[in-house]
Amino acid sequence: MKTRCLLSALLLLCCLPLSGCWNYWGLNDMIIVTGIAIDKKAETGPYLLTIESVDTRSASDDSELKAQYIETEGDTIFSALRNAKRRLNNKLYGGHMELVVISHQLAEREGILPLLEDFLRDGEPRETLNIAIAQGSSAKDILLSKDVETNIISYDISRSIEEDRKTTASTRYVPLYKAYSAIKAPGNTLVLPALHHVENNEKKVLETNGIAFFRSDRLNGWLPPEKTMYYLFFKNEVNGGALSFKLTEKQEAATSLEIKESSAKTDYRFDNGQLSVTMKVKITMNLMELNAPLDLRQASERTRLEEKAAAVLTERISGLFAEAQTTIGSDIFGLGNLIYKDNPDLWRKIEGNWDDIFKTAQLKVETDVDLVNTGVLKDY
Repeated sequence: MKTRCLLSALLLLCCLPLSGCWNYWGLNDMIIVTGIAIDKKAETGPYLLTIESVDTRSASDDSELKAQYIETEGDTIFSALRNAKRRLNNKLYGGHMELVVISHQLAEREGILPLLEDFLRDGEPRETLNIAIAQGSSAKDILLSKDVETNIISYDISRSIEEDRKTTASTRYVPLYKAYSAIKAPGNTLVLPALHHVENNEKKVLETNGIAFFRSDRLNGWLPPEKTMYYLFFKNEVNGGALSFKLTEKQEAATSLEIKESSAKTDYRFDNGQLSVTMKVKITMNLMELNAPLDLRQASERTRLEEKAAAVLTERISGLFAEAQTTIGSDIFGLGNLIYKDNPDLWRKIEGNWDDIFKTAQLKVETDVDLVNTGVLKDY
C-alpha cells in the first residue's frame, strides 16, 4: 500500500513540469516594442519617450506589419514606461526591441550611462540592441521618420548599422553591452552611430551619418561618414567600403576602388614619456571605376595604382589621428585601453597625464594594398 502511494505521489510530481510555461504570454496579451526614442524637455524636466511597436492587429498573409507609436513621460525611464500602460490594454514587451535612440541634447547635457544601466537591469531587452544618437533633431523625430524600405524603422535602421562594415564603413555597430563596457573600461572611448534626416524624393528619410564620440558618457562631438572609415581601421572593423581618389592633381575625375577584405593591427611603444603608435594595414581591393590613363594589363601599372591607393589611405588615417590630437583633443580611438590591457602597470603610471601624452604621440602607418580584380578585358 505504501509503495503504491509513493508511486502515485511521484507520478503527480512528474506531471508538474509538464503543465506549461508559468509566465506564458499570448500575442493578444502583449505589445511588441521594436524601438524607443528618449528625449528630455530640460535638465529638471521629465523624460519623454516615443515607443515604436508592431501593430499585430493589422497583420495578415497579404499585408506587411505596420508600426504604431505610443508617447509617454515620467521622472525616470522606468516610470515613463509604466505610465504608458495607462493608455494601453496590454503590457509592453521589450524582448524584440532592436533600437534605442537618444537625443543629442540629453547625451551632451546629462550623459547616457544611467540610461544604459536601466536597459541592462531590465530582464526583457537584449544586450545586443543598438544604441544610436539623434543628430540635428529630437530622438522622437528620428523614430517617426518615414523609411524608404519598410514600415518598422527600428528594425530597418538596426540592420543598416549592423551591415555597414560590409558596405560603406561609414558608421559603427555598438550594441548595448559594448556601449556600457566602453564607458567603464579604463582608457576607452565610447562612440555610437549618428542618425539624421535627409531629403529623398521630396520626403524626409533617415540615414546613418558617421559616429558620435564621447568623453566618459557625455557627447563630445561628431565624426562625419567620410572620416569614419579611417577611424574604423584603428578598430580593425573595415570589411567593405569604397576608396576614391585622383591619380594625379591634373585629373578631373576620381578613380574608385572597393575594399573586399582588410586587416589592421595597432601596436605601441612608450619610451621616456614619448608614445609611438604603429599601424599595419593590409587590404585587398577591386577596381570599380578607372579615370586615369593606365594600362592595367601591365604589372607596373597595377603596382602604380596599388601604391597610390596605399599612399592615400596612409595620408587619410594619419590626418584623422592628427585631427584627434589637435581639433578634437582626445583619444577617440581607445589607445589608452590598448595600453591598459597590455601593460596595466604602465597605464596606472600614465593615466593621469594621458591626454597630454596622446596629443604628442607619433603615428606610423604602413599600408599594403593588393589589387585582386581590375576587370581588364582583352583586346579583340
